[in-house]
Amino acid sequence: MRLREAVREALRTLRVSWLRTVLTLFGIVWGTASVIFLLAWGIGVRDMIEGAYLRVGRNLVQVFAGQVGEDFTPAADRRTLWFTLDDVDVVRQRSRYASLVLPESHFFREVSYRQTATTLNVRGVTPEHVSLRGVRVAAGRPIRGDDLSHRRRVAVLGAEARRRLLGAHGGIGSIIRIGGQSFTVVGLLDDVGMQLWQDGPTRLDEQVWIPLTTLFLFGPRYGRDAEVVDNILLGLRDRRLRHEAEREVRAILAERLRVSLTDEEAIRTASPLASLEKLPLDQIDDLLFTLGVTTLAIGGVGILTMMLDAVQERRQEIGVRLAVGARRRDVLIQFFLETFVIAGAGGLLGAALGLAGCAALAAVAHGDLIPVPVVRWEIVAVALSVMSAVGFLSGLFPAWRASRVDPSVTLRAE
Repeated sequence: MRLREAVREALRTLRVSWLRTVLTLFGIVWGTASVIFLLAWGIGVRDMIEGAYLRVGRNLVQVFAGQVGEDFTPAADRRTLWFTLDDVDVVRQRSRYASLVLPESHFFREVSYRQTATTLNVRGVTPEHVSLRGVRVAAGRPIRGDDLSHRRRVAVLGAEARRRLLGAHGGIGSIIRIGGQSFTVVGLLDDVGMQLWQDGPTRLDEQVWIPLTTLFLFGPRYGRDAEVVDNILLGLRDRRLRHEAEREVRAILAERLRVSLTDEEAIRTASPLASLEKLPLDQIDDLLFTLGVTTLAIGGVGILTMMLDAVQERRQEIGVRLAVGARRRDVLIQFFLETFVIAGAGGLLGAALGLAGCAALAAVAHGDLIPVPVVRWEIVAVALSVMSAVGFLSGLFPAWRASRVDPSVTLRAE
């Protein structure tokens, strides 16, 4: 019964001064909506940035061979290093942190189709590259194991490479020429989109993939007859173990190449995860949360002012209640519940507005250009919890002040 009475009194308080009520509720509604929208948008920003970095390969670490550093040998005698397929096999057998260990080589060649010719990045890959890179094959098939064993002249084109080379007419089965040799297009990669990190001079969309063993047919590399690979790709089991994985692969390859473990010029690593770690994504989330909570706190000040005015206007009513036997605790609970009902109404309206705003932006936003808000139940719970805390704090002082009204003073004034 007390709750029903509190709701009735709260509605009466709202009707007494509708303009003040609208302005007060606006602060709570806007504050709650801001918390939900900003937190959801912050997650969208994080997902967009992480996605743009990790499109080159999720949990990817690249390992490159360089030269023996000047600190370890005279500059005139610095050895140029390279990796072979045997090195890749040893890393694959001994690595504890990588679920995938793949070789890769690439070069730039003129690629032609009918009357169109352009220079593209041609990469020698293995069947597991599709999984490591996280790119989907939109049509046809990827490079397969028998393509490598038979050194077939087949190619898979990235989305941009397909548009530049084949145009609107070419597709699966088209015959292209790479460095003067004929290749059959057997697959087309899906559009990867914006990349904020590249493992070379081109994006995945601009690449042509061929079997790694077929790439070796274009001739010896680095003046060696051995089948040399440009870099080794690691797919980590857990992104949090990146530093351990890099130290491990350095130790394995340093032993193989007979170089110092501390020579960072000899064996170099790179990863989009390292770039992500340098971004202040956590600070962005904290900033957005602070902005939303500040807006909601300002709405709480509005409720506090409104309820203090209501206590002043109802002093005679409070005095009569106390005079006829009402306990001060009853008055305190009454005004506290009224405040909480007002705050709750504003909070629910704000939650609906915030969710509607997220849905509206998600309907028109493009993930590569505008972050799409990601609504999770935790966000709504946080917003409503903060709103409840604001309502609780806003109701304490007005309720206490109402309970401290002196009935004798108010009755004499009447």
